[in-house]
Amino acid sequence: MGKDWRFSLGGFYRYDRGIRYPGFTASKGGQIKGNVTRLFKNGYIKLYGKFLRDSNTFYLPLPFQSGPAIKFVDGFPHNGTLTTVEGNLVQVPTPNGSHFTTHLEDGQKQIGGSIVVDMNINFSNNLSFQTTTRYMNINHHWNALVPFKLVKADEWAKSYVDQTPNAADYDLFFTNHCNADGSHEPFNTENNLLCESGLWAVSKPLMNISNQLLIKKRFTYDQTEHKITLGSYLGYYTALDFWYWQNILTDVRNAPRFVDLNIKDSNGNTIRKVTENGFRNYGSMYMNANGSVIANSIFFGDDIKVSPKLRADIGTRLEMNRIRQDTENTQSYDLNGFSDADDSVRWGNGTFKHSAVTYYDWAASVGINYTLNSNLSLYARGSRGYKMPTLDVFRGTDGTFHPKTEELIQYENGIKLGMESFGVNATLYFMQLKNFPSQDARIVNGKTVWVTDYVGESQSYGMELEAVAVPFKNFTLNLITTVQNHAYKNFEINREDYAGHWIQRIPKFIGEVIASYSWERITLHADYHYNGKRFANNANTIELPGFGVANFSASYEIIIDQTQKIIMKLHLLNAFNGTGLTEGNPRLDNSGAEQGTYYLARPILPRRFNFSLIYQF
Repeated sequence: MGKDWRFSLGGFYRYDRGIRYPGFTASKGGQIKGNVTRLFKNGYIKLYGKFLRDSNTFYLPLPFQSGPAIKFVDGFPHNGTLTTVEGNLVQVPTPNGSHFTTHLEDGQKQIGGSIVVDMNINFSNNLSFQTTTRYMNINHHWNALVPFKLVKADEWAKSYVDQTPNAADYDLFFTNHCNADGSHEPFNTENNLLCESGLWAVSKPLMNISNQLLIKKRFTYDQTEHKITLGSYLGYYTALDFWYWQNILTDVRNAPRFVDLNIKDSNGNTIRKVTENGFRNYGSMYMNANGSVIANSIFFGDDIKVSPKLRADIGTRLEMNRIRQDTENTQSYDLNGFSDADDSVRWGNGTFKHSAVTYYDWAASVGINYTLNSNLSLYARGSRGYKMPTLDVFRGTDGTFHPKTEELIQYENGIKLGMESFGVNATLYFMQLKNFPSQDARIVNGKTVWVTDYVGESQSYGMELEAVAVPFKNFTLNLITTVQNHAYKNFEINREDYAGHWIQRIPKFIGEVIASYSWERITLHADYHYNGKRFANNANTIELPGFGVANFSASYEIIIDQTQKIIMKLHLLNAFNGTGLTEGNPRLDNSGAEQGTYYLARPILPRRFNFSLIYQF
């Protein structure tokens, strides 16, 4: 192409068996992207495109034994997973006489892409015009085996014996494993535990088309320099939702086995099948919804140079959202089988709830920066922001549901110090969030329910410190810390008041140290991250202890010519095989105190090596 054209093409492909191997590939896929640009004397036009096809297995909570140390239950390895190939490609009966196929191996899967057209024109009088149009279409899938609760096998089975008339005994066996004579292999594990879990599948095709228009103008008025931006945004997006979830029963081991329970009478005859093919409940949740949003906003900003030492930024935004959501009503169906699993199957009945709501809101910010000298400056900023209710919160609702927009108030001020071999940025901040939703699928009284709670407000204040030093040539040392105090305010769920409690899963201290050294084509890197203690639940009764992780890496560049090179990277992650829990089990109603000998939590991944080969051209 000529000198007025620019072209680039890139992409990657990834294939990863997974450190916690469930019986199928944990991660695979990649993307390809490229752009072509036509340059003009006073601007450009760029066409950008990307296609993505990628899937990643969900790594969800794992089984631990209660005590002062983080310890897996007996028989569960440090690199184990409760996701299993036995939950993949299973045919699940549905009330319409057909079957639903599970695709657990897909995990979180995205297939689709986007196209962007960007045009920029610069006029001679410090005036510029930019318009960016984007079209995106992607099919998103979410498939996961979600552990709910650990139970002792004998106690769990006997509870069904006690509630079944004429019952005398039970038969607990592995669904998909048989003895030489063809009989099912009886349940037998080192820890004698069962896991009540969910096999969840979500399909969510998304489409978006949007345009952003910017007009920028530079001018000087009364010795004050201004850089003004006036803009608008117009977007339209749609989302389709199809959810079909099952409740299952497994043992507790790496890549566990499905388990079935039959209840017997005194003659040894099966009089009740509590489960079928490892399923406790077919169709524990069904959702079929479609919705759309029209978003329209205008915004204004001004970067002001009052004097050589004083700068200010002001900005404001006005936005309108029109939200429409239709959700199919559901009812319970009996598939008329012999097992409990098909007695109460949720499915759509062909009628729909309708919701149509319009929202208006605004945001504004003001910031100043004052330079004391060439090495030192002070700054302050205040803002009022918002977040419109997402389309997702209207699933299953009708026109009577009209939640408020979330409101975010922020203040910060700080100091910046920069010298030849040392720099530091220290910031004090305050943040208040109101009207935010707490939204998740929860297991309440043994039922899977989708819950949205608008629970009041939270406040956080603290200090962030970032320092960088170059003690000698080619060696850089960074320190980043956050010390904060945070709490719920006017926070109530199900008539439980959690005001004054820590915000769940957020620590009060976060620290990171990063060191890197470069010599010619070799780069060495080391970092250590520390997260302080947190609480897994709103009641602050389940503590997640603090933990740290160290990582090391080395890279080497092979220069081919001015435009091409190969980069080889080796990573050692969690080098000292540290242990830590990132969250508890958010799917359960865990507002009370932690009870029992066992619990579920999501741990960090153990020590592992990664190697990457990158070709740049």
